Amino acid sequence: MRSLAIFVILTLMATSSIVGQRISIGGEFGVISSINNDYIVTDFENRRNTYQIGLNFNFKSNDILSFSTGIHYYKLGYRHSTCYLFEDGVKNQLVGKVDYLTIPVSANIHLLNSRKLITTFGFLGGYNIQAIQDYPEPIGGCEIYYIPNLKSNSQEFSLTGIVGIGYKIFETDKIELIPMFQYHQGLTNTYKNPIHNLNIDKKYSAALLTVKLNYKL
Repeated sequence: MRSLAIFVILTLMATSSIVGQRISIGGEFGVISSINNDYIVTDFENRRNTYQIGLNFNFKSNDILSFSTGIHYYKLGYRHSTCYLFEDGVKNQLVGKVDYLTIPVSANIHLLNSRKLITTFGFLGGYNIQAIQDYPEPIGGCEIYYIPNLKSNSQEFSLTGIVGIGYKIFETDKIELIPMFQYHQGLTNTYKNPIHNLNIDKKYSAALLTVKLNYKL
């Protein structure tokens, strides 16, 4: 019985050690530039540029494959010039803010002999926590059709596809640092069509440059 107990304890310790080497948690911060499909992807003037921040949980299946999830604060939106032009030629800008609390789920493939080059593919489920339009005091009737609170016209939940590539620039026994470029494409309509047979399609796309700092358990 004593030998069995010692064997069980040693087995649990070994299992814990292996799992611990495979699991990491960490933070992620990055800049994000987003736009909806009212505009073309390369329309830089009408993009909303902001940030994303979140926590990640990672599981390494083997040297080639790992999986990630977490919880992120995710800021999407757009910029739109209204009808008013100031004397110096600057356009009056409207800013749409559609922010989400999200849970990403992705698979990561570690490439090269060093396994430092990483590609990622997955999905992002989001809950809408803010949908507003910011603009200065209405000028020259430009406020027509611009509703400050868009929450009632926005879907509560969204689904987004993720692709990305990154490189592990620093690694120790406990710490790893991974800059990554990602492209996110909205898969669901973020606009809640209020009238039957009215089909307004609003999907967002975003480019992100992020830095992940993970701690290996």
